[in-house]
Amino acid sequence: MKKALSFIFALLILIPNCAAAYAAPATTAIRDAEGLLAIREVPSGSYTLEADIDLGGLDWKPIAFSGRLDGKGHTIYNLTVTSCGEEARTTLDGNLKPYDTVFAGLFSVLEGAEVKDLHLKGERILIESSEHCYAGGIAGYIDGASISGCYVDARICLINHAVMTGIGGIAGFGCGKVSNCVTDTELIFEDRNAESRCEQFMGGVLACGAADIDGNDITVRGYDSCLGYVHDGGLVGLYYACGMKTDANSVCDNIINGFISFFENNPDRRAYCGPAFGEHLQMPYYFHGNTDNFERRETWDYDTVLSPEKCTEPDYEDEVTLPGCDSWGFTKRTCKGCGYSTVENYTSPRHTPSEWETVKKPTYEKAGSEHLMCTVCGKEIEKRSIPALVASQSCSLSQHSVLLSTGDTLELKAEVLPDDATDCSVTWTSSDSSVAAVDENGSVTAVGKGHAVITAETGDGFASDSCEITVRARLFRRLLSLLN
Repeated sequence: MKKALSFIFALLILIPNCAAAYAAPATTAIRDAEGLLAIREVPSGSYTLEADIDLGGLDWKPIAFSGRLDGKGHTIYNLTVTSCGEEARTTLDGNLKPYDTVFAGLFSVLEGAEVKDLHLKGERILIESSEHCYAGGIAGYIDGASISGCYVDARICLINHAVMTGIGGIAGFGCGKVSNCVTDTELIFEDRNAESRCEQFMGGVLACGAADIDGNDITVRGYDSCLGYVHDGGLVGLYYACGMKTDANSVCDNIINGFISFFENNPDRRAYCGPAFGEHLQMPYYFHGNTDNFERRETWDYDTVLSPEKCTEPDYEDEVTLPGCDSWGFTKRTCKGCGYSTVENYTSPRHTPSEWETVKKPTYEKAGSEHLMCTVCGKEIEKRSIPALVASQSCSLSQHSVLLSTGDTLELKAEVLPDDATDCSVTWTSSDSSVAAVDENGSVTAVGKGHAVITAETGDGFASDSCEITVRARLFRRLLSLLN
């Protein structure tokens, strides 16, 4: 019996410790660019965005991430990426041939990570690489990652001199889950490897790989100038397990809009391009509910690199739209020659604040409150507390009994405590101003013979102090001094 009781007691001690050991990790709030940059110091951490973040003017270095990021509907805007992350991974083509590959995106690599409810607006990925390379709006490489509820507005341009290469509106290469995302992406690929036929992939969601892709609304405008093998799809360029462990088996209920314009300058022509997949080496078990308004645009003009800009030296005219209370500001750049336009330099929605207005006046017993209102839409922008008033506790005069002769003056000083009392002002009064008069600064003038009391009272009325003034005739005062 004693042994049983000892065992139960030991369990009661261990259970709280075990619960603490398996407690959810602490979540770090991110409110600015510095907070985003700090992710690379703890890439396995848990993070939430608490504000929209402007990355304009910063050349972003992609991060390898294995943690959790909840965007909470906030936006990272004006993100620019001009180089790949330092982390390389092995990618495989359709023949399972391996390539050491580098990656670009907000994240270079997502492994076992979760990214949800994150918005990217005005993203620009501009990469020229001599290495095997993939780029994606959110990540260049995913392995067991989950991406959900995200929005990607991006222009992704990849000029590649190697073989294994691709662009995805959300991710480049790999396996995972992409659900309930919205994209509006411009994907531009240029192949500069004339010696070896590249394995090129482009997809509105994923360039190459196998993922559960469900409930997404995809808009893609693709431009693909390829000297090797084209694999272009509204959702996925090449759908297959790509040598990675995956249980992906669903591509359902997606909306696909847009086009991919391409050429394949290759005598061993394949030219895979379709609304869902360019090519598939396997099919997901569930494949239904997908709708598309997608156009395959193939051209045989191999001398002209495909691009949304038609002018070799475009002359842009800028039109600036200021932000509103609920609308983004931006600069629309339109080429005077070909009419191509692009939107960049976003500014976040903002209200026009009034002056602070008191909602509830503070008292000596309770705090009050005040708020900022938008002068345009009338919405309350910010509200803050006004501390309760602090009462004065004491008022001490520099002197308490003084003998004066008519015509004399005296400067009385009053000390009010505590120092942080809300109203430290002092009101001065005389019990008989025909004897001693006092002004607002505590300056006393002896007027006539007699007695008077000078009183100092704090502005809040909680404390006071007095000084007795005796006034004698000047001759009497002189005789009194001679006698002493």
